[in-house]
Amino acid sequence: MSHRMVRAALTAALVAGSTAAVLGVPGPARAVDLTTTLPIASFGDIVVNPESRLIFISDPVGGKLITTDYAGVVKKTTINLPGIAGLAFDADGGEVYAARPDAKEISVFKKDGSPTQNFTASGNAKPVSLAVAGGRVWFGEADGGIGRLDPGGDEPDLTPDVVTTGLDATPVLIGEGDLLAAADPSATPGAVAVVNVAAGTPAVVSAPVGAGQAKALAFSPDGDRLLVAGSEGLARALKPADVSTLQNYTAAADNNAVAVGSTGAVAVGTSKAVSVFAPGSATATKQFTVKTPGVLQPGSLAWEPGGPRLFGVSGEAGRFDLQIFGDPAKLVTKVTLTAPAKLELGRTATLAGSFAAPIPAGLPVVITRKDAAGSRRVSPNVVPANGQFTITDKPARSGTVTYTVAFAGNADYSPATVTKSFAVGTTKPTTLALARGGSGVLAYGKTVSLTARLGSTHSNRVVEIWADPFGGDQVNRLVRRATANKQGVVTATFKVTRNTTFSAVFAGDAFTPARTVKTTVPVRTSVTTSISRSYKVAKIGGVSYHHLRKTVDPYITTKSPAVPGRSVYLQLEYFNGQKWKVWQAGYFGINEYGNLYNELSGTHTAGVRYRIRAIYLYAKSGDTFNATTYGNYQYFTFTK
Repeated sequence: MSHRMVRAALTAALVAGSTAAVLGVPGPARAVDLTTTLPIASFGDIVVNPESRLIFISDPVGGKLITTDYAGVVKKTTINLPGIAGLAFDADGGEVYAARPDAKEISVFKKDGSPTQNFTASGNAKPVSLAVAGGRVWFGEADGGIGRLDPGGDEPDLTPDVVTTGLDATPVLIGEGDLLAAADPSATPGAVAVVNVAAGTPAVVSAPVGAGQAKALAFSPDGDRLLVAGSEGLARALKPADVSTLQNYTAAADNNAVAVGSTGAVAVGTSKAVSVFAPGSATATKQFTVKTPGVLQPGSLAWEPGGPRLFGVSGEAGRFDLQIFGDPAKLVTKVTLTAPAKLELGRTATLAGSFAAPIPAGLPVVITRKDAAGSRRVSPNVVPANGQFTITDKPARSGTVTYTVAFAGNADYSPATVTKSFAVGTTKPTTLALARGGSGVLAYGKTVSLTARLGSTHSNRVVEIWADPFGGDQVNRLVRRATANKQGVVTATFKVTRNTTFSAVFAGDAFTPARTVKTTVPVRTSVTTSISRSYKVAKIGGVSYHHLRKTVDPYITTKSPAVPGRSVYLQLEYFNGQKWKVWQAGYFGINEYGNLYNELSGTHTAGVRYRIRAIYLYAKSGDTFNATTYGNYQYFTFTK
């Protein structure tokens, strides 16, 4: 579990709002400022999950937890959680913890808002506020005590009163690293305590000291500053080690929320306004007014982790809004546009576009259409109310049509441009042929030439030539992929050792259907026979014979490509003085190396002439990988 967490505030039932004066800054600055109505009856707490880019908001009165995207669109609602209060985010596991005092439980939710498990408190402990520190979840109780939950420990149940700080009411909690800060929001002039929870026994670093009526806490990202906001103009940065003041901020009389962004910018909220302070600055550089009737809810400010958005919940019973403040940097504009990949001439295309929320309606946008005839502006001219738009188009000529949506941006939004093109034309089939060099059965190891010829197409002129030798141990392989020349021709060569099916493949294009043509080339195999143990080789009637003593048995070796299960047909013949006649014949299996060894034993008669050859017979020699192939004859005779 990470030792980092996103700030968690106290439930609205425990921290009351106020109607303090607006922060004293030099005039409102123009800024992105949007609101979205939330389906809640009350506000308890808010945390942001940067992994899923979701905002979690608890509703104690409605008894539910809602998750929204960064535009406030509700993505999930979990009900039957009466009294749900404080929230805490575990940055390591990506889980959100929710305090449920009525059930004496802490519930855990996945990063998408789905519930996963519950932990039950022992005794009468009622967890109300939550924080993550030192690898554990800590909870504040109604009597001021602080309990602990260790989800990975041997006893994961909630343990009350682990930390004694001297606070008398449910504390506001915040954690960063090994530090846990707590404040009593009801005490006047107030009390803030800091506890180191790294060891098994928490150690109070700084005992409660008066710091004004503290209603909200936040740690800086590096943990070196503890931000406190509250009544009597309280808005200051404290040193965690001794709770001494590091910096005071120019603030209103009553502040109820504080948050620190990843850049170190500090946001302080009152019931009616939010001010943002640049890192190290004591004077606000930008101010936002709470738009929703009612007030900014206590503890309801939360930054987008690593991003520019600041979120806050404002309202009163009957209506609550998520207000999105785009400060201090520009919000990143996201524009999408979808278009068909192609369009048949004479038909109508529909393009759909959207501006990602929360871009406000009415900002100018430029949409242009361009084809061979030129370019022109099309509507809409401003961002639509719902951020979405459609364009219908019926082109009058073939070619490419390009749409560009350009948003110039302003002081609050970055510029963005998106372009989509689609082809317009008429679908027509093409021709494709594949020819091989030579004819008939090819010799083993022969290089065959291949010529593919492609007809007219819309745009694509690429042809692939593939070779697929027979047999499950061989794979179809790409021989060549090339653009056809002006005559539509693509050539390739391939060395064949088996019957091979060649394919010419045209993948098609927007208006030309794909085509594939094939041709199969038969190929002889290699099959040879040799004789050893002869004492000489000499010609008889112009033919070379191996001469062996009649007391010697010829040793015959046959070779063929090593194919599992392959046999060769051996045919031994003798010459009767007029013609050759078969003496012995049969199938013999070759070994794993493609070899066959035979020894012709027995009583041999001097002067008789013999010959032997090996034959591969298609479909009879154990496979169909090659065309029938007759090996060479080897001639031999015996002498005294």
